[in-house]
Amino acid sequence: MRIDELDQEDADIDWFATDSQGHILHVASGGGILPESVAASQEVLLELHQYFLTLPDTTAAEAATGEDGTEEAGSYQSFARYARRGLFSFEKTRLHERADTRYHLVARPVAPLLIGTLPKPLAQLLGRTQLPDTVAGQPTLDVTRIL
Repeated sequence: MRIDELDQEDADIDWFATDSQGHILHVASGGGILPESVAASQEVLLELHQYFLTLPDTTAAEAATGEDGTEEAGSYQSFARYARRGLFSFEKTRLHERADTRYHLVARPVAPLLIGTLPKPLAQLLGRTQLPDTVAGQPTLDVTRIL
């Protein structure tokens, strides 16, 4: 079932993507618009979410630094749980600003998980949502670039 516009605006939805190098991203929507590849199927989103949350912690997480050079604070622990599983974890910069498509990195993995290591059916589902360049070293993300 498709995730409708009202549900997207009212919820903080965790979704996932991959980049051109095979890195995996976790993104907390913060009431923002989802890429169509994510909004198209609530079932696929839940399957990916379950998979990533049941992975064991395999690595340490590092806090990202903000534009002012200080470490991200506040919700770091909830984002670090994804980074400890190998995902780059982003949150919406301006929460519940529906049209704002900007996100910032909160936590990064020490050892990134790559799409090629996932079970093939999950890799195919994840491959529907791709960033055309690499996420490594990027402090921000604009979801309009997601295919």
